[in-house]
Amino acid sequence: MLSLKSKTLIILPHLDDEFALTPLLKEMSKNGSDSIKLIYCSERIKSSYRNQKKRRLDNKRSLKLFGIDINQVIYLNDFLKVEDNFLYKSNLKVFNFLKKLFEEEFFNQVFTLNFEGGHPDHDQLAIIISNLERLYKFKAFYFPAYNAGSNLFCPFSVLRPLKSQQHLSKNIEFKRFCWVLSLKVALTYSTEKFAFLMLFPTLLFKTFFSKNILYFDQIHIFSVIWEKSLSYKRYKLPYSEIEKLINSIQ
Repeated sequence: MLSLKSKTLIILPHLDDEFALTPLLKEMSKNGSDSIKLIYCSERIKSSYRNQKKRRLDNKRSLKLFGIDINQVIYLNDFLKVEDNFLYKSNLKVFNFLKKLFEEEFFNQVFTLNFEGGHPDHDQLAIIISNLERLYKFKAFYFPAYNAGSNLFCPFSVLRPLKSQQHLSKNIEFKRFCWVLSLKVALTYSTEKFAFLMLFPTLLFKTFFSKNILYFDQIHIFSVIWEKSLSYKRYKLPYSEIEKLINSIQ
């Protein structure tokens, strides 16, 4: 069962993905954030040094909203190169880095984003964590961020599972306005204005009308129709790369 007090490793594909875990981060930080460690995987390493530095500063300001100290954060690109949108090219390096970490340090649970065909980095990382879960016997939990659903405001579904996965999701309920920090996170990222502008209506709706967060206790690869996914249609990731990853880290 997901715990708000256990020693937790949060592994996120990108700097800004913490927006999808706002209620959890807020609640867990009340219990003392020393039990939380965060890892961010891919960054825009081909952009200018100035832009990379600015994005990290945005990220640090965002985490400060939750009371998370920078000493609790690992940026994977300080150790190996993982390019945004192309995590699949560094899959084995990421896998081996995390293996070493789990061999050196114990975590009761791991949080990451769900396999939902929303972004290739999200999908690939979810598979990596699922395989590590079997190796090291921690409990992993997977959270929806965005996928190829649709709603009134934007052409994709945000913070909701795919329809094919909804019946498999679990739920944690918090107090009213538990999502309010997601709005502050959105305003913090000057480097991601356009993306958060598209997400803002959903975050506003969540803030005023939602008291819960949905999650999964395992990934469901075959519930995603790959040809209809954003990972395939928008980011051009062929399903062969998913199969390759599954086969390479068994």
